[in-house]
Amino acid sequence: MNKPDFDRIIDRRGTGSVKWDRGAITGICGNGDAEPFWVADMDWQAPPAVLQAAHDLADHGIYGYPLAPEQRQVFCRWAEERHNLHLDPAEVVVSQGVLASLATLVEILTSEGDGIIVPLPAYQPFIRIVTNFKRNLLPWPLAYDHQNRRFSLDWEGLESLLPSAKAMIFCSPHNPTGLTFSHDELVALCSLCAKHQVTVISDEIHSDLAFRPHHSLIEAAAGTGCDVIVLMSPSKTFNIAGEHYSLTLFSNSEMRDLFIRRRDQLYGGSVSTTAIALATAAYREGGPHLAFLIDYLRQQARFVEQYLWERVPSLSFIAPQASFIALIDCRGIYRLVEQDAALHSELYDPALSPNGGLLSRFFGQRASVAMNDGTWFGGDAYRHFVRFNFASPRLCVSGALERMANAVDELQKRYS
Repeated sequence: MNKPDFDRIIDRRGTGSVKWDRGAITGICGNGDAEPFWVADMDWQAPPAVLQAAHDLADHGIYGYPLAPEQRQVFCRWAEERHNLHLDPAEVVVSQGVLASLATLVEILTSEGDGIIVPLPAYQPFIRIVTNFKRNLLPWPLAYDHQNRRFSLDWEGLESLLPSAKAMIFCSPHNPTGLTFSHDELVALCSLCAKHQVTVISDEIHSDLAFRPHHSLIEAAAGTGCDVIVLMSPSKTFNIAGEHYSLTLFSNSEMRDLFIRRRDQLYGGSVSTTAIALATAAYREGGPHLAFLIDYLRQQARFVEQYLWERVPSLSFIAPQASFIALIDCRGIYRLVEQDAALHSELYDPALSPNGGLLSRFFGQRASVAMNDGTWFGGDAYRHFVRFNFASPRLCVSGALERMANAVDELQKRYS
């Protein structure tokens, strides 16, 4: 295939995109005109095979009830070629999105008051699912080395939590840190959880976008005695998140049967005609496109890291090992931002941006760059961070970085 043009700018305003919606942007930074670098979808079209599947479906013009038994075989071939996972298609469960599946698993595998470990910082819906079902949230903060800009698993912290836990919601590769895990790390995790009979639910939605070989928890659990459930999806890989399509893998057949029974009770097993068509096309023919994409994302991450290192040393880019989102450590300017907020409270009004925080408001108002505030991923302990989505054309990313640099320059001139 021809190399995709990831530098092409596509106008997404007015297309029903939450990422580009003025109201949603205002909600995180107070400035609806800020350019969005927040929601984890990409500003590029899906692969040509996916676009062709959408065109073929539209040309046919009939969107009746789907029956596509080959979709599991197509995914299993993808999983074997991409991740060396040998799966039985009959044991793969298709359903309507990772979060819906995750919520169902929490409901059927735990009871009110049960402890659920969630590594922090975390994708916020993980936390909401735990609290919505009245389970006991057991935060497991990742260790953070500020000097080396590196997160890692805190094994001592985990061992202190496991006796109180029934389950864990893991994320691999990890969102928002971009951390990936070795096979040995995952085996150690499964061994510890097996010792305490803790079931691990692993969200591996970013696995196809890992910059090095991805090791799935379903593979690492073999021989450890740990019950593991893995959630995968083409949504991040091929930028089709709006289609809500996921695949769930089980190490325990009884848990799989429980999940299918509850899914069917809720009539959640009927995935849309469009979702099946796009997902199947992506898994069948999307490999060459993905290779180009990962190369571009690697280069993009290096560009952002180098730019901030040279131009804005007070901002530390936490270089991700997967995907297109990364944390920026802003502790070098946080005290100055607090001063700015004290003098210009109208720009930092929480009522205008209830889903934001101090830093997301600063960059939204002063740089016109909308990013998720670190507090969204686990509260005040992460107030020094913002999450930056760099899956946009280089010109857009470089423009955002320049505005951020200028805003920091002005901040330091005013208050240093």
